[in-house]
Amino acid sequence: MQIRASLVASAACALVGVPLLAPVVGAAIDSASPSPASPTLVAQRAALNLAGEGEGTLSIGTRPNQTITFVSVISQPNRPVEISLRLADGTLQRWGGQQVGGGSNQASIRLTNAGEADASGTLTVRYQGNRLISLVGNGAIDGQRMSVRFTVGDHTVNPLPPDPPTQLAQFGQGLLGIQGRPSQPVTFASAMIQPDGRTELSVRLADGTLMSFGGQATRRSAYEVVVNLTSSGMADASGTANIRPGPNNGIVSLIVNGTLDGQTFFLQFSGQ
Repeated sequence: MQIRASLVASAACALVGVPLLAPVVGAAIDSASPSPASPTLVAQRAALNLAGEGEGTLSIGTRPNQTITFVSVISQPNRPVEISLRLADGTLQRWGGQQVGGGSNQASIRLTNAGEADASGTLTVRYQGNRLISLVGNGAIDGQRMSVRFTVGDHTVNPLPPDPPTQLAQFGQGLLGIQGRPSQPVTFASAMIQPDGRTELSVRLADGTLMSFGGQATRRSAYEVVVNLTSSGMADASGTANIRPGPNNGIVSLIVNGTLDGQTFFLQFSGQ
């Protein structure tokens, strides 16, 4: 009887011991399972709180250029950037955008609105600490071409280099007609347009003569430049020139009419 009791007790212990091992094995499997992924940290754009007085120019479509006297740029992580421009007449322009890039003392902003108006383009802000150095950009506001350039009025800050002139040139064929003279073929045309709108037009005639006209651009877009003529070399000139820019700084067409030293004239040119 003692032997049988011992066998029963041993069997009971064995049966009881089986489920006790299951949690241990299960724990070993769980510990080998990969732990939940840690939350990924997303890099935040640095906050900006910049302001500066100085001088700059805002150009929108065909409107007269406006002088900028003060600019501020404020942004917080995950919030729109607020850009304020104080104009010389006291008007305050409020623009909005998103910071899309940056580097050492520089930030790039994608423009999204100008007050209630739709806007697009890119602004580049340069700064040192909380001091604004410059704001430069271009794009469109309500479908009109826009450009802005501003530098703080601080002699310790290097000024921005001036915008380069727009230079267009094209071989082609055309005709120049001046009252009382035979019309002459034109084989080449060029235009140099300064950032302030000062423009010089030149055409080469078939006999090699080069004629130049001076004037002021009154309207500029990607599709056409309109110039009010004021001179032609040493001669007086008046009239209007319409320039259609082409690919690779070429000229699709140039059409001019007006007066040259009191005589009516016209110029028609098509690029090849």
